[in-house]
Amino acid sequence: MIGVTFASDARPAYPRLRDQWSHLAQASEQFLADRRAKDPAAITKGVMKPDEARQRERVMAAVVAIWRDVETLSELEKPSEWPHLYGASLPEIQVDLRGVAKATAAVGRDRTMIECAAALAWQFEPVAPGSLPHIWIAADHVLYLARTDREAA
Repeated sequence: MIGVTFASDARPAYPRLRDQWSHLAQASEQFLADRRAKDPAAITKGVMKPDEARQRERVMAAVVAIWRDVETLSELEKPSEWPHLYGASLPEIQVDLRGVAKATAAVGRDRTMIECAAALAWQFEPVAPGSLPHIWIAADHVLYLARTDREAA
């Protein structure tokens, strides 16, 4: 089983797919599609409440939107602005993606989806306690490099 490590853990690990942004964007879209397809049945069976399903969809839709901005080299606002821009806060995203990473590993999905789930969760964790998440810092750096390349050309 692939482990998931967070900033609060004593020994950090780096997910193998952490820099495979297109894979992570596609995985977030797949997780959202899975929720939209499966949550209604869970509600019908009484396993999930409608409010929980709406929250799950809202949070994963925010993750998808953030990855779309990252992939198009759009400037990401600081996470404090995410609730207004994307509809979910960083803490909500972190809790959700930690759960996705653990659940994906527990149900034994294919290795790539397990690794993508772990990398998605890792991307939204802080680089160091109290700092911004990996995804924000990496996206900001890539955007800086793209601007520098345009100015040099």
